[in-house]
Amino acid sequence: MKSASNMHEILAFLRQLAINNERPWFKAHKDQYDALREPWEQDMERLIGLVAQFDPQAKGLGVKDSVYRIYRDIRFSHDKRPYKDYFSGVIGKGGRHTVQSCYYAHFGVQELMLCGGIWWPEKPILDQLRGLIDAEPDEFLAIVNHPDITSRYQWMSQSLKTMPKGFPKDHPMAQYLKMKEYLLVMHLDEAYFDCEDWVERVAADLQPLKPLHDFLNYVFE
Repeated sequence: MKSASNMHEILAFLRQLAINNERPWFKAHKDQYDALREPWEQDMERLIGLVAQFDPQAKGLGVKDSVYRIYRDIRFSHDKRPYKDYFSGVIGKGGRHTVQSCYYAHFGVQELMLCGGIWWPEKPILDQLRGLIDAEPDEFLAIVNHPDITSRYQWMSQSLKTMPKGFPKDHPMAQYLKMKEYLLVMHLDEAYFDCEDWVERVAADLQPLKPLHDFLNYVFE
C-alpha cells in the first residue's frame, strides 16, 4: 500500500515555515498546510493500526489524540515563534498525554527520528524504574542489548553525574541507574522515505521497542 502523504513535500513546506515562522505567512499558506496535514494524519492513523497489531497499548487510540498540533504554546516561553517546524505523534496508551513508555515519531527540519521509552518521568516513577532495573538487570540488558535494538537505536537520555541515593557507586548497572529518563532514538534522513510505503517501514522499525515498553510499563501495573 502506498503512503497517502509525501514526506518530501512536507519537509519542504516545514523548511519554508522555519524561515517564515510568523502568522501572516502561515495564514497565506494555510491551504497548503491543510493539504499536507490531512494525508499525513491518514498515514499516522494507519501507523497506529499497524502498531496495534503487535502492541495492544495502541488499540483504540484515535489519531487526533496521537498527533500534536503545529501551534506552539508561547505563553511561558522566551521563544515566541508561533509554529513548530515538525510533525509529530505519540503512539501508546493515552496518546500524547501518556506518562507511560510509548512510541514517538518526529518528522521535522532539525530532526527526523523515531523514539521509544519514557520522557522525563516524575520522581516517584523514576525511583520505581530504577528499582525495577536493579531487581531485574538480566531481563533489562537482554532487551536493550538485543541486536534488533542496537542495530537501530541509541540512548538519548540525560544522566546524573553521581549515583542516585540508595545505590552503591560501583553498581554494575550504574549507567542505567543514573539515567533521568529512558529514551531510545533512531535518527533518520530524508532518504528513509524514498520507498513505496514509509508507514510500513516505520512500523517495522518501531516493533523492536515493544519489549522495552512492556518492561518499563510494569511499574504502572
